[in-house]
Amino acid sequence: MLILRSAREADNIKIRKLVQASLADFDIAAEFNGLDAAIGSAGLPDSENLVELVAEFEQKICGCVALERLQAQEGKVFGFHVDKDFRGKGIGRGLLAELVQRAKQCGLKTLHLDTWDSMQSAVSLYVSLGWVAAPDPMPDSGANRSFRLEIS
Repeated sequence: MLILRSAREADNIKIRKLVQASLADFDIAAEFNGLDAAIGSAGLPDSENLVELVAEFEQKICGCVALERLQAQEGKVFGFHVDKDFRGKGIGRGLLAELVQRAKQCGLKTLHLDTWDSMQSAVSLYVSLGWVAAPDPMPDSGANRSFRLEIS
């Protein structure tokens, strides 16, 4: 049974391993002291993330995502990853739907995210959920595509 829940401190190492493996599929190295700091701090007491979620199936962390507040009513999604053995099963869709619900509860109206166009399954998922293309991120952002979602 799939469980979507807030990340706990004990999840942090598992989240980091998931992120490392997921990024390695695209020949990208995780940078937990840099670009991947938000998801790298998921579950930790000193995390500055507004929302941190994991997907758990049969006691295995198979997905994760984090959300930081940018401004009063805007947030940015970081570290959205699903274990390659669990992709295509609705886990990513579930994580993002739960994230949007929690963002609403926190008073956010607009969400942003950056990604790579080579992550075609993720890009297709974002578009299917109503995310729209935004201006491309800065070259040093660690991504080459941006999306925005207006929530109400």
